[in-house]
Amino acid sequence: MTQCKQLSVNINARNKVDDIVIVIGCNGLADVDNFVYCNSVINSIVDLSKAPKESRERAVTFLDNACGLFDAPCFDYNKCVNIVNFLYRQFGIIDEDGLHKIQSFIRMHKTCGIYIMLLLKEDFNEQNKDTNQQ
Repeated sequence: MTQCKQLSVNINARNKVDDIVIVIGCNGLADVDNFVYCNSVINSIVDLSKAPKESRERAVTFLDNACGLFDAPCFDYNKCVNIVNFLYRQFGIIDEDGLHKIQSFIRMHKTCGIYIMLLLKEDFNEQNKDTNQQ
């Protein structure tokens, strides 16, 4: 299973929101006989640099103050679902097609355990490079 490098918690990271992506992933799933159902998956759902400035600023405040994502990933299934819904409905930084893809991902990987976290773009790209080589 690939380990995710969590966004470092400091004021500089909060000020560099153009370098941050919001990702959704699953923990993977294997049974006691080591039969692997899912080897862990991670997807970028929002590149904050591509969000409109006003929506981005409001979303960052939400992700920091309400969700605590600048401090730690969210592993709570219901909170992850609510975060996605807020990003779609309240901030408009996820479009309807993206919402449907994310909802499908959530349903498919519910038994794996899902999470949402913030990553620096370079860490996400590096991780995807490693994952695609497996």
